[in-house]
Amino acid sequence: MSLRTSAAYVAVRVAAGALAMASLALIVRGLGPERYGQLTLGLAASAVVTLILFYPLNAMLARFYGDVALRAPLLALLRSGLLGIGVGLIGLAGLAELLGLSPLSRGVLLAAAVMALAQGLFDFTGQWLAAAQASWRYSLQFLGKAFLTVLLAWLVLRSGGGAALVLLAMAGAFLLAAVGSGGGALWRGLPGRQSLDLLPTVAGFAGPLMLTSLLAYLLLWGDRYLLQQLVPLAELGRYSAISDLAQQTLGLIFSGLSTAWYPRMVLAWGREDRIEAQRLYSRYAALGLAVALPVGVGFALLVPDVVPLMYGSAFTQRSPELMPLITAAAVVAAIKAYYCDLPLLLARRVWRHSASIAGAAAASLLIAWWMIPRLGIAGAALGLLLGQGLGIVLSLWAGRGVLRHHVPASLLGSPLLAVGVMALPLVLWPAGGWFGLVCKALMGGLLYVLVMLLLDFDGARRRLLNGFA
Repeated sequence: MSLRTSAAYVAVRVAAGALAMASLALIVRGLGPERYGQLTLGLAASAVVTLILFYPLNAMLARFYGDVALRAPLLALLRSGLLGIGVGLIGLAGLAELLGLSPLSRGVLLAAAVMALAQGLFDFTGQWLAAAQASWRYSLQFLGKAFLTVLLAWLVLRSGGGAALVLLAMAGAFLLAAVGSGGGALWRGLPGRQSLDLLPTVAGFAGPLMLTSLLAYLLLWGDRYLLQQLVPLAELGRYSAISDLAQQTLGLIFSGLSTAWYPRMVLAWGREDRIEAQRLYSRYAALGLAVALPVGVGFALLVPDVVPLMYGSAFTQRSPELMPLITAAAVVAAIKAYYCDLPLLLARRVWRHSASIAGAAAASLLIAWWMIPRLGIAGAALGLLLGQGLGIVLSLWAGRGVLRHHVPASLLGSPLLAVGVMALPLVLWPAGGWFGLVCKALMGGLLYVLVMLLLDFDGARRRLLNGFA
């Protein structure tokens, strides 16, 4: 994939991230700390389904889409599985609400089930578009979802809706974006005999991956459950608001770059062209470094100014001690998930992948459990950071012999120097309101791009002079 295409993916993700931040600010301010804590628990319940049940199915679509003979029956089988599981869980959640058995606030469990199905279909169509290399439709899907979330959440909050209705608004945005951009994957063909013949293949691939997804769920969401037990609900809301801000910005950009490159690595690996797979992996690492450094450093330097403007005083009481830890944890988590784990997925080292996540999750939860009574909600962020750091070490060990973790030395110096220049205005320029903050961010970003062009990172200056071809 060219630098131009990668830049387009990142640009779209930046735009989607800006809209996601707008929706996050709208929802957090509209709900307040305690009701945002309720929303967090609903999202955690939804993630049980999307991460443990739906993610393995969507990962299978990405992994086997390159096999033309399997493409149509696999698409039909996975789509039917998603719809069947999702509709069934909505029915069970509705029954639990009627019988008063829901452990969450009224209506939140049912809304979480609807959210799970909508997000599962969104991810399914997104994987289909990415695997088919329909890059612009894939980009429009993310932009559409981000815009619709802002619009629908604003309408719900304006009418006085609480956590359950906000969850339904988010689900509506996911579903409309999935149908609008990738609807062809939702109704193209019905499962037939060929689809049924694929059931053993699906079970063999998705079954072990569900264990991995369960462990990943504990790693990503376990801190919320610990905080629910150890701190007031409003404190959970404050912690989640900062964590979600990091995820909506850092995670969205890193996952977008990975989605742009991973299908090409899969195709090269499927052709048994290890040289091409290694070339793509090394190039992906170099471009990932060029993105991760400015995004991570920029977020860490800007977020102390962003949070008071976005959330207000109710959410900034504990923010100063949280921000550096959560930023570092988000960057380390992205490095593990979107770089260190890719060789394990390519080589289908499912159990080693599971072991790396299990070690990270266990360390994260144990450290958080020990530190939360001492540091408060910052202890959960510290546990996540240290656990993800251990996960990187385990992933590197488990992926030995697949692909080399190599970045050309010629591509290392430019991002480091450019980030140093970028950081100067971010540190020295005081932000005064949104206008000053935006100007400071734009100045830092412009300096980074200019330095990278002057140093001709990956031939960027030459490409620009030649029409960015």
